[in-house]
Amino acid sequence: MPFEQAAALLPLWVQYWINFIVLVPVLSVVVFLFSSQTRRDALIVFLLVGAGMASTLLLYMQFGMVRLLGLGHVIFWTAAAVYLWRRLRTNPLPGVFFIVMCILLLTLAAALVFDYLDVIRWILGERASII
Repeated sequence: MPFEQAAALLPLWVQYWINFIVLVPVLSVVVFLFSSQTRRDALIVFLLVGAGMASTLLLYMQFGMVRLLGLGHVIFWTAAAVYLWRRLRTNPLPGVFFIVMCILLLTLAAALVFDYLDVIRWILGERASII
């Protein structure tokens, strides 16, 4: 079953959350492209968040809708969150770019809480499908 069909079987709040954690990085990259100060950030976020999303789809194709799907996020989104945290601490951004980067960082951090818990649960033996 394609990922989109499987995701449609998840609880509604999870479907909304998936849409949110896709939309925020995409919009953030678009905003970052508008300033020469944040174009490098746009590329880094695009690559790391994209790798996390792609790895989720690859894991889905291999294992189905299981808690292990968070592993790609744990690897790549943790790197993105650390990068954004350091970027915000060492080189402050003007106005809207600062706000967007903070929203992106908070979104990734919240997603990572779920992802770390899911991966840990999978490691501890919860390997059944979540749908």
